Amino acid sequence: MAERNPFQEFVGFLAKMGEAYRELELNELMSDLEDFNKQNYKDAAIDVALETGDREAFNKLVGSDVNG
Repeated sequence: MAERNPFQEFVGFLAKMGEAYRELELNELMSDLEDFNKQNYKDAAIDVALETGDREAFNKLVGSDVNG
């Protein structure tokens, strides 16, 4: 009967920890990317409101920055 190798178990644990850390990093990166895209869409909408002279849309877009 083969003995359990504690080193092998530790290496397996490290591999799982590395995988969990990479997943965490990926989730954070995706969240940052989503925030970046939202801001770009909002900036584009503000530009359109300015170009078309739509004060109501502009005030809604800019007002949301001021009011939270």
